[in-house]
Amino acid sequence: MGVGVAGRGVAGVDGTGVGVAGRGVTGVWGPLGVIGGAVLRGAGCAAGILLLGYPTPAVLWWLIGCWLLYQAGAALGTAALAPTAHARDRAARIRLLRAVQRLGAAPGRRAPGRRAPEPLSSHLYAAAGVAIRWEPKPGAAVAVLAHLTGSLLTVASACVALAVVDPSLVVGPGLCAAVAVGLVVRPRRRRGDGTGRDGGAGRAGRTGRAGWDARRREARIVTVLIGVLAAGAALGPALAAARRPDAAAGLCAAAVLLARFVYGLTAVDLTAVRHWRVTRRHLREVERAAEPEEGAPGVMPAGVLPDGLVIVPARASRLGFADLAANVHLGSLGPDDSVPERLPHTVRLCHLADLAQSLPHGWRTVLSAEFAGGVDLDDETWRRIAAARVSALLEAGAREVLLPGEPDPLLAAVLADWSSRTGVRVRVSAGREGATP
Repeated sequence: MGVGVAGRGVAGVDGTGVGVAGRGVTGVWGPLGVIGGAVLRGAGCAAGILLLGYPTPAVLWWLIGCWLLYQAGAALGTAALAPTAHARDRAARIRLLRAVQRLGAAPGRRAPGRRAPEPLSSHLYAAAGVAIRWEPKPGAAVAVLAHLTGSLLTVASACVALAVVDPSLVVGPGLCAAVAVGLVVRPRRRRGDGTGRDGGAGRAGRTGRAGWDARRREARIVTVLIGVLAAGAALGPALAAARRPDAAAGLCAAAVLLARFVYGLTAVDLTAVRHWRVTRRHLREVERAAEPEEGAPGVMPAGVLPDGLVIVPARASRLGFADLAANVHLGSLGPDDSVPERLPHTVRLCHLADLAQSLPHGWRTVLSAEFAGGVDLDDETWRRIAAARVSALLEAGAREVLLPGEPDPLLAAVLADWSSRTGVRVRVSAGREGATP
């Protein structure tokens, strides 16, 4: 497992791995912007229904104001959605990288009484695949939840406006909307999920072409059912418009909005949300395995023990899902921090600038051809990156290194340079190895 720089000497990064300055914008204002935009859209719709139900002499101008309010909410939600999703992706990435750091820094440590974790290879692979580079990323769940929240708030606002016009009209649309939401968020059936709990017949029916056809048919059925519920939600206000000529315009507007937004729930696909729930479980398992011993300080540079000791594992990890910058610092720098600016001596010592220039996307090149835009590296380049991780720790302030055996020439040159510069002490312990998960 590789080690990297973290904590000490790294300003602007908090425990979540998101920059403090950036967290103030995306960590708080981003979700508030998404929710605020949904509230404004719902308020604009409700106000429009009431204005049409109880028209005033200047109703046209007020309706224009409601339309502007709705458009402002849509613009606010759209502007806040992208940074919020990006912040969630970034937080998931850095959580995993920090856990990898801690695993490499103190391999084999486990608090007394803690159960032995499940094999970490599957957790690391799943967390890296879903949370870092593959789809759907955690940020994709933000768009799904934003759409679901906006639709629900608009439907609720329309129901509130209907209650003001006639309380008896709320029951039918409310029940139809509730059933539609239940169809959208229904839990997936475990039958035939490939776990072998229901026998071979169910498993065969839910995988491959047969499974795809079954899920497509199920999606079509749900779409039709929600369409029927949308029509049912609009039917009550539409029929009431014939009995209430004074509020006919408002009731017809409510019927149109209810039909539109209830049927709009068919666009909600909770796959991304379910993937993120699974990803969080894998991340928690990796973090649990990387927890320090009881009694150890809770805040210290990941990769460095309390006494400033760096333990170099026997086999450095090759994180193909991460880019060159993350492979060097393993998530300890902020999202906008530059490796050449924060770790200048490491970059010069390990000739990382030349390596970055040779890659198609520079420091942001993913180090595996398995991913779009990524490249595969040879063994010597990976050894250079592993040496750079140790150098980054030493540049962060560590003063002692424990090796599992004799270092390779690249790492030996790095250690010799730091020993001559700062008097770093190097020890070799052939009996202690840092096994990677």
